[in-house]
Amino acid sequence: MALHLEQLSVNDGHAVYDMLQRIGACENEFKNTAHGLTYEEFQEWLKEQDDWAQGRNLPEGYVPQTVFWLFDDAVPVGFGKVRHGLNSHSRTIGGNIGYAIDPLHRGKGYATVLLGCLVEKARELNVGETLLSVEKYNPASKRVIEKNGGKQINENSERWFFTFD
Repeated sequence: MALHLEQLSVNDGHAVYDMLQRIGACENEFKNTAHGLTYEEFQEWLKEQDDWAQGRNLPEGYVPQTVFWLFDDAVPVGFGKVRHGLNSHSRTIGGNIGYAIDPLHRGKGYATVLLGCLVEKARELNVGETLLSVEKYNPASKRVIEKNGGKQINENSERWFFTFD
């Protein structure tokens, strides 16, 4: 397997678009706002996401975030987001990192690889505190976080919270 991570580009094409259409709009609380878009709308979405990564044109209450694709050779198999910081909302419901794997490629270990790459990207982006939360109905994601060295720091009735050193 030639696994590699690529940052979103405004020139991403049909392979990425098709993957995003297979991943639901909200899976395990991870938002895929490209789901259901036409291809032309997707091209605009790419530009918006690129702006957000640069801290431009952020909606009220948002922090910069960078989107990455996990590829196996030339095939996109998943994607994730790294928020460059936390606000009160992301501190209680999401954290800095979220990810999803294409349904065609689940159960093959890609989530573990993707999360490890995203944690490294967060370090490269100088994200200070790295926080992830996972819903208690999703123990598979909890195991992925733990495999990558995530340390549980808190929990409530709905979520577990993890950090990385």
